[in-house]
Amino acid sequence: MTDPAQNCGICPIQTFKNQEVQGDAVPEPIALSPVDSACQQVSSCLSNWFSVPQGKPATIDYPQANITLYQNGKNQPFASCLVIWQACHLMTQRPYQHWQPAGEFMTYEYESRAGRLIYRLPRHAVKNMDTRVVLIHLFFAACATQKARPWEEEMVINDRIIAEFLGLNQRKDINRVKKLLLIESLVRQACELQVEIHWQQKGRIKAIHLPAEPLWFARPAYHIAKAEDGFHYLSGLSFRMLAGRWSTYFLNQQQARSKTAYYQYGCLPMSLPPKIMYLWQRHEGAVVMLLHFLFRLRVGQDRSAKIATLLKLIYGEEYLQIAWYKSDVRRKLITSFEADLEQLFYYGIKPLFESSTYPESIQPWWVRAQDLPDDPEEALNYWTEVAQEEKTTVNSKQKWSQLLNAARSVER
Repeated sequence: MTDPAQNCGICPIQTFKNQEVQGDAVPEPIALSPVDSACQQVSSCLSNWFSVPQGKPATIDYPQANITLYQNGKNQPFASCLVIWQACHLMTQRPYQHWQPAGEFMTYEYESRAGRLIYRLPRHAVKNMDTRVVLIHLFFAACATQKARPWEEEMVINDRIIAEFLGLNQRKDINRVKKLLLIESLVRQACELQVEIHWQQKGRIKAIHLPAEPLWFARPAYHIAKAEDGFHYLSGLSFRMLAGRWSTYFLNQQQARSKTAYYQYGCLPMSLPPKIMYLWQRHEGAVVMLLHFLFRLRVGQDRSAKIATLLKLIYGEEYLQIAWYKSDVRRKLITSFEADLEQLFYYGIKPLFESSTYPESIQPWWVRAQDLPDDPEEALNYWTEVAQEEKTTVNSKQKWSQLLNAARSVER
């Protein structure tokens, strides 16, 4: 791989300061060519060279986006094939995910009954991965369903539509430049993930063998404006993107009609991305479960889920084995899992506990708190007796054993 530092002398970001911009003329957007796309320091360079404007930022003209999401104001179709599902799961950075070194890359292999997926990332990207990249994958997956041939029909997007998707437009604690740098970094990381596909033949759909290539291709343009004090600052981002070749097999509407390709899509609620943006640091388990149910739950399918399956997704099987022998690990795990379940409840995914396998005695305390009596004395009795009993139960091996055999379904 070429050393990114070697390209700094020709990088348009670095050479911008030497350009002459006459009067109040609007500088041309900085577009990075393929030779610059390997550089991993773009966000750093932008923050170093361009300042945060004082006062109200100038209005700039964006390239017209040819994507419109959430037209019904509630949800949006998105590509939900296994290629995207597993990519999103990798972005949650579970500690049990074992990446293997392969030259300049790290690889992760997923095998199912239908075929094998081999993901790879540059070594630095695995260490510095931002969990919020999963939302850019979902955003791109939603954009891809807007085109009949997303592998060759260019999608034009800008920072405004991404900020709205993520809920960043509602954040008042982050200035605009920091929002732009976050978006730039997340998009760049999303385009680093590559996948190699080996899929079995199914009916008239031939076997699929694709070499490793990025899931998404995006060409960025950095829009620069001039502040009143004469300094320049980053005022906007736009991207021209394409889906990788995986979409010719898994998001091909035309060939799906003749049953020679797949067209697999799900339904992405408008409220989900901002919720994940809120939860990603303190409730990683809730994020994992939200993504699991997003891909798994479809009309007509069984909506029940084994608790053991959810625990393995969040913590990994090895960690569950440790919990059998160490009470402090068991207590921490149960408390964390039930707190994550509570976040799903507040989001609107109501858990329906199966009484035969998930009796009231082992259900989270907040479930019973929903029926907390209005009478002050009865409420006091709950907090002094029932809640204390819950603290004792949470550390018991009996509850742990019951949890691993329990199941619950979800309702929205």
